[in-house]
Amino acid sequence: MFKTLKSLFGASDDTAQAESKATFNAGLPLGMTSEDFEGLRLDGRVKIALAELSAFPDTLFGWSSEPYHHVAAVGHVDLGQGAHLVRFYLDNDTWLQANVENQQVVEYKLFDFYRVTHLSDVEFDALINADDKKAGELGAQSITVEATDTSGRECQYQRVWGDEASLWSPPVLLEEQVMTTESVMTRSVTHHAMLYERQIEGSERMEYVLLNAENDGEGGFMLVQNLGVDVTSVDIDAI
Repeated sequence: MFKTLKSLFGASDDTAQAESKATFNAGLPLGMTSEDFEGLRLDGRVKIALAELSAFPDTLFGWSSEPYHHVAAVGHVDLGQGAHLVRFYLDNDTWLQANVENQQVVEYKLFDFYRVTHLSDVEFDALINADDKKAGELGAQSITVEATDTSGRECQYQRVWGDEASLWSPPVLLEEQVMTTESVMTRSVTHHAMLYERQIEGSERMEYVLLNAENDGEGGFMLVQNLGVDVTSVDIDAI
């Protein structure tokens, strides 16, 4: 029966294996496997060891290194010329981003959805298209982020992308295809993003804010402060 079906549909053993491999590598750039990402994969689990962060009270980013987290979704941004962003979305409202160049992961960053502001479509349009750009807004030379606890603490971050001397630079447009464990179909999410950074006091580590105006393609608009830090491959334990 199986051989008959294969002959009817023209599927060889190699084709079947390729399809199986494509399913296993769901959400990843073509030609890359979970092994290229330290074993990270859709519907897998990962533990990230960042215990040393607790030694630096200057950080806003917090992390528990003990538990494993479920990879509930994988996002892929094709930047062109062999460059990609691959995002592994975890069940604790954080996400691990791999920066890929020529099928090699060159760095990882771990982000937290630190603060999310829901916007109307009018507010979203004004944020990304307004002529009168204001200090501290998306694309500004620097931004200030307030702690989400009751400390009242504020930290300032400097823009990484764009002209360093310019008071404002346009956000970077990113088109992301997201695949979840609930559906084999991808959905498209549009980001207008700008990266900011500051050095953590007493450490060589940097702390980042990816400020992002997001259109989820389903009528939802939001401004997200994604707070993050660098992660090395040895910090990642994926199963």
